[in-house]
This record gives sequence, C-alpha cells and structure tokens, in this order.
Amino acid sequence: MTGGLYLHLPFCGSICSYCHFARTARHDAELRRRAVQALIREFDLRRRACAALQQHHHELATIYIGGGTPSLVEPDLFQRLVARTIDRLPRAEGTEFTVEANPESFTDDVAGAWLDAGVGRVSLGVQSLDDGVLRLLGRRCDPATARAALDRACRRFGRVSADWILGPGLDGDRLLAELSEAVAAGVEHISLYILELHQGTDLARRVASGDLILPPDHETEALYLRCVDHLAGLGLAQYEVSNFARPGAESRHNRAYWQGRPYLGLGPSASGFWGRRRYTNEPDLGRYLARVEAGEIPEGDVDPLDRTARRLESVLLPLRTASGVPLDRLPEGALDLVRGEDEGLWSVVNGRLVLSPRGFLRIDTLEERLARGLG
Repeated sequence: MTGGLYLHLPFCGSICSYCHFARTARHDAELRRRAVQALIREFDLRRRACAALQQHHHELATIYIGGGTPSLVEPDLFQRLVARTIDRLPRAEGTEFTVEANPESFTDDVAGAWLDAGVGRVSLGVQSLDDGVLRLLGRRCDPATARAALDRACRRFGRVSADWILGPGLDGDRLLAELSEAVAAGVEHISLYILELHQGTDLARRVASGDLILPPDHETEALYLRCVDHLAGLGLAQYEVSNFARPGAESRHNRAYWQGRPYLGLGPSASGFWGRRRYTNEPDLGRYLARVEAGEIPEGDVDPLDRTARRLESVLLPLRTASGVPLDRLPEGALDLVRGEDEGLWSVVNGRLVLSPRGFLRIDTLEERLARGLG
C-alpha cells in the first residue's frame, strides 16, 4: 500500500500581508536546527507508536515539504532532515518529491542540495511579476528575482510548479502575459489562488481601516475565468479548484489528498490522515517543540472520522476535482441538478457531477448545501 508524507518547516524571511499559516519570521540558525531535530524526533515517536510504519507496510508515493519557506533552511540541515525521516521509509517506484521555495531564497546552493537529496519537483511561490502587486502583498522579492528563480528552477529540475494570487492591484492583460511567460520558461503546473482575507493579517487590517479597497467579487471572478481559458490555451487544464497542469504533470501529492489516500504529517500545524483518523499538530512552534522534546506526539485536533464523516468526505473531496463526484453519493434534493446545469455550474458526465470553472467559484456554497443534506 502506498501513502504520502508531508513535512512543515515554518520559517519565513518576512510575513506576507495576507498570510495566516503557521509560520514565523523570528528565527535564527539555532531555532532552525532545533525545529528540524523536532521533526526527526516526531517521526521517531510516530514510528514507535505505529506498527505499519515500523514494518514498512506503506511505501512513499509522494513527499511534500512545505511551510513557511523551506528554501530558508540551510542545505546541510535540509539534507539531515531528509536522511533522518524520508530516507528511512521505503519508496514506491517513481516517487514524487516536491519542496516549496520562495524566489529570494532559492539559490544555486539550495537547488544543488535539494537535487542531491532526491528532490524532483519545485513549487515556487511567485505570486506576481508586478512590482506594485508584490509590494502590496508584502513579498520580499522583486520581479527580477522572481524571474531568475523561475529560470533556475526550470533549468535544474524536471518538474516545476508556480503559485499566482488573484487580488488587488492586478492588471488582467499583464497577469495573462505573466502566466504565458512562466509556461514558456518551462513551468508545467500553475496554482492560481483567489486572495482571501483572514482575521489578524496586515491585509485584513488595511481593508477594515479603509486604507485598501479590494476589487468587487464579480471583477475577480471574471479575471479568474479569463485565466482558466488562457491556461487551457497554453495547454494547462484545470484539474482542481486552484490547480492547472499539462497532461501528466498534475501534483500527485495534491491528488492523493482529494482521493482520500493516507499520508503522514510532521511539524507544527501539519495535518495527517492515517488509520481512519485525521489529525492536526499543535500550530504554535514553541508549544510544538516543547511537546516533542518531552517525548509527546504533538497532536492538537483529532477527528476519528465516523461513518457520517467518511460519507461526507466521499462527496466533498472529489467534488473539488475535474473528475467530479458520482451522482449516487449526493444527498437527495441537496442540489437542483437541472437548474445548476442550465446555469453553467456543472455538467453530468458518465453518472458523475462535474463542476465547471464557474461552479468551482461556488464551491463553498455547494459544500455547505451537501453537508447539510448529509448531516
């Protein structure tokens, strides 16, 4: 049986104006070393507690190191983390190994260390190639640095993904040109996110004070649909709400999430799905370190996934993908299938409900309806 592994490194050079993830810009070499050692220690603790891990019942099909900014971690420390966790588990043939990077810290030394450690896929947090948009988002890099990082990634790695954000300050024509530029450079996968406001972020404070006005929803949605069509024209098909790829270049790690496959999560705020239970680790780095160093598995929230929860996931997870969800899983009367098809929100293909790009824009509302119907 195959599974996945996710490792979370919470270190950033600065905090972006929109970011609400578990991360910190206050760190030094000692804290980074201590955190990596804690991830290794958590791996050991989980292995002792799980016979399947001890006996190598699962082969790694996908590996993903995210954050935070993994490219900030020193190359030798990164290689130690890989050697003491990933390399101690058997791998399936053709394992996908992805690591996230930000342009300003993705150096030649980092790229070389990752290649030596077996990394085959880089996910680069570009977000924009417009200097004004980058400043508004609180990004540290400028367009020239982002372009240099894209070139480095595409020259040295066989598979490259890049992130873009739809938010304030965008010029639609310029954004489409940026996406074309990335694909021409060799990017095979694009993650396109609509900016969301989260309480406690600098961006949310600016909007609340009236210092920044976000574009109206209908403008953002229209731009999203333009991007969907544009990426399709470049050969990158939409296979999930926010993800587009050339055929065969889809993120297998992301797909495993939507297909309900098991994966182990290590690090502060990391989530995992293992043994019919979902868990999320302690998000605060200090508390995470204290618990692991005390010999405790650092889980916070745990969902045992009863029958109702499993049924709900069997509907909601595939709904987010281009494969859609079988009609016989849908709760009776939760959706007006004919009306939704007439409105262009979905189509019915081979007994499955498949959302359109316009339908993906309504995913939160649709999930709420389905959850009520299954509750």
